[in-house]
Amino acid sequence: MTSPRASESAADLGTAAADLAGASAALVANLLQHVEELVDDIVADASGVARECTDLWGIAAGRAAEVAGTVRAAPRFVRVAGELLRIIAAYRWHGTVDQARMEWLGADVEGLDDLHTRSAERLYALCVEMRGGVLKLGQFASSRVDLLPAPYIAALGRLQDRVPAVPAEAIAARITTELGAPPERLFRRFDPVPIAAASLAQVHAAELADGSRVAVKVQVPEIETVVEADLAALRAVAPALRDLLSFVDIETVAAELIRSVRAELDFTAEAVHAEAFARCHAADAGIIVPRVYRALSTRRVLVLEHIAGERLLDYLDACERRGEPGALDRDRLFEILIGSFCAQVLEHGLVHADPHPGNFLVVPGADGPRLALLDFGCVQAYAPARRRAYAELCLAVLSGDAARMGTCFEAMGFRSRDGGTEGLRAFAVLLLEAFRADGVFSAQNIDGRAAVERILALTRDNPIVAVPGDFVLLGRVFAVLGGLLMRYRPRVNLFRLLLPYLTRAT
Repeated sequence: MTSPRASESAADLGTAAADLAGASAALVANLLQHVEELVDDIVADASGVARECTDLWGIAAGRAAEVAGTVRAAPRFVRVAGELLRIIAAYRWHGTVDQARMEWLGADVEGLDDLHTRSAERLYALCVEMRGGVLKLGQFASSRVDLLPAPYIAALGRLQDRVPAVPAEAIAARITTELGAPPERLFRRFDPVPIAAASLAQVHAAELADGSRVAVKVQVPEIETVVEADLAALRAVAPALRDLLSFVDIETVAAELIRSVRAELDFTAEAVHAEAFARCHAADAGIIVPRVYRALSTRRVLVLEHIAGERLLDYLDACERRGEPGALDRDRLFEILIGSFCAQVLEHGLVHADPHPGNFLVVPGADGPRLALLDFGCVQAYAPARRRAYAELCLAVLSGDAARMGTCFEAMGFRSRDGGTEGLRAFAVLLLEAFRADGVFSAQNIDGRAAVERILALTRDNPIVAVPGDFVLLGRVFAVLGGLLMRYRPRVNLFRLLLPYLTRAT
C-alpha cells in the first residue's frame, strides 16, 4: 500500500511539473509562436518524471521491509530529477528561444560556453549535496572527455577529491549488524577515523588479533535506498538527454552505468573479483592485490589486507621533482600500469573498470616501484571471443588499416547514423599519432584538445547511435589512462608492451 507521504511527494512533483510546464508554455507563447515543440518536450519530460516516480513507489509497495527507507528517499528523487531537468530545460531554452531572440530581435543572450559553465557548477553542487549514486555518476562522467564539454570535465573532476566521512557511530552500527559484534570485539584495534571515504563506502584501518593489519571497507548505511532513488532519476531524464547528446548512445551508457553502480553495492562479488585478480596477476611481480579475509566479510562489509603505499598521483608528482632517476621510476610504473590493463583486457578477460588514481598505491620494491590495485567493485568481464575482437581492432589501429578498423567496429556492434565509421576511425587514428618510428609513446606529438574537438565534430555530424554495452566501462578506462599519459608523458614502448598480448589473443 502506498504511504501518504509517498503519495504527497508524488502529487507535489506532479503539481510542480504541471506548474512549470504551464508557465513555460505561457512565456514561450508570448515570445514566439514557433517553438511549440519546446513546450511539448518540457511537458513530456515532466510526465516522464511523474511516471518514473509512480514506478518507484510501485516497487516500494512490493518490498514491505524497505518501504520506510524508500519513502525517506522520495524527496531525494524529486530533488535529483528536478535539478537535472532544470539543466536540460536551460539548454533547450537556449537552443530555441534564446537563439531566436538573438537572431530575430537582436537581444543579448547567454552564450553557450557560459551556459556550460553555469550548468556544470550546478551539477557539481548537486553531486556534493546529495552524494550517494549521484556523486558516483558524476565521478564517472568526469572521466568522459569524449562526451562532455570542457567546463563539465573541470567541474566534475573536483568530485574525485575526498568525500566527507560518515560518522563513526553509524559505521560501527553497520559492522555490528553485518558481523554480529561491534568493531572493538572483532578487531584488536579499529580506527574510527577513515583512511578513505567515497560515495558508496568508506575504509577504516584495523588490526586483527594476530597483529595483521587490515583495511575494513564498510558500506554507507541506507545507501541502497539512496542509490535506487538516484538511478530512478537517471532513468527518468535519460530520454531528455538524448537530444542534448545526440552523438552518444545514451540508453546504452545509462543502462551500463546503472548496472555497474548496483554491482558496486555487492561486496561479496567484490571479494570474488579481488581473489580472481590475485590469481591472474600472481606471476606479475610488479602488481600487488590485497588478500581477502572471507570470515570477516559480508555483502556490506569487506575486510582486506592493508597495503602500505603512496598514492599514485603523489608518487608521480614526486618523480617529476627527482630529475632523471624519477623519470626512470615514472616510466617503469607506467609500463606496469599499461601492461596490467593489456593483460586484463586481452588475456584474463577481467578488467578493473574504475581506474581512478585513488584506487592505486605505489609500493617500494627491490627492482623499483610496484603497483597495488585496490577496489574491485566495478569489474568488466570479457569472453575469449570478445578479447579476440578487441585484439583484432588493436592490430588494425597499429597497422593503420582504416578499412579493417571499420570492419572491426561494425562486427563489435558500433553503429553510426548513416552506417559509416568516420568518427570511430578518427578516434583510432588519434592513437597512431602518439607513436614515433621507434614505437615509443610520445604525448608531445598530440594536441589533445584539437584531437578531441576533431572527433566530436565528426561524431556530431554523424552520431554514434549504438555502442556495445561492454565498451562503456572500457571507454572509462581509456579516458583515465589516457589522461594520465597526457599529464605525465612517460617514455614507454607500447608496441613492445602490446605485442605479446595481441599475439596470444589472436
